[in-house]
Amino acid sequence: MQHKILDYQKNTIHYYINKKENFNKTILFTHGLTANYSMFEKQVEYFKEKYNIILWDMPLHGNSKQCNLISYNNTADIIYNIMKAENIKNIFLAGMSIGGYPCQFFAEKYPDNILGFIGIDTTPVGKKYYSNLDKWFIKYTSFFANFFPEKVLKKSMAKSISKTQYAYEKMRNIYKIYTKVDIIKQIDRYYKQFIIENKDITIKCPVVLIAGEYDKTGKVLHYSKEWAKDLKTNLYIIKNAAHFSNADNYKEVNDIIDKFVKTL
Repeated sequence: MQHKILDYQKNTIHYYINKKENFNKTILFTHGLTANYSMFEKQVEYFKEKYNIILWDMPLHGNSKQCNLISYNNTADIIYNIMKAENIKNIFLAGMSIGGYPCQFFAEKYPDNILGFIGIDTTPVGKKYYSNLDKWFIKYTSFFANFFPEKVLKKSMAKSISKTQYAYEKMRNIYKIYTKVDIIKQIDRYYKQFIIENKDITIKCPVVLIAGEYDKTGKVLHYSKEWAKDLKTNLYIIKNAAHFSNADNYKEVNDIIDKFVKTL
């Protein structure tokens, strides 16, 4: 993967690309909260000889940690500007967990530039899905997380989203680049911003949804089932996988993504 930077509104966004002239399809993956681009290493291994691959570090994460942009509208614009920089007109977007939000905002704002959306253990943007109690828990997640000592917080977070040793160790390694202060800031900014920006949107492109059978993060499975019905699309339940399904059972996830992209 080639490491590149994008200057956006006086901020520096880091992204990583594997692009070949003979490939006519591109997938951009957006990572989850408190993670970074490397959580898709099993997807890169599988797809690098099939499609152009783009990964990026969202604001406050990875090498983009110093960037304070956390508007989801901004993240959609950042994806669009990465595409412009790479001369890519149409793209498939895959978002894991909170990384699904930039993809959904992009799908509404740039409908002519998205070929399909792959939601991996993510939840819908839309007011009707979230009760007042849901919004309260989302808003105060960072408050409760602050009570944990740093080592306990990192270990419990990694354990809660993984089913396999590989996924667990992957998250533990990612957390090494963050302090507790970093993690609390990420959770606080992204969750509170979602409450502010959440709105009813229309996604016109084809969608496929994926969720681990043991995903107990929030109400992801519950939301995913409702969302799939509303979109009249497939929800694939991944065996032997928790919230980090693209690492827990990457073979099954990769196969679903590959068939979806090939079909379109």
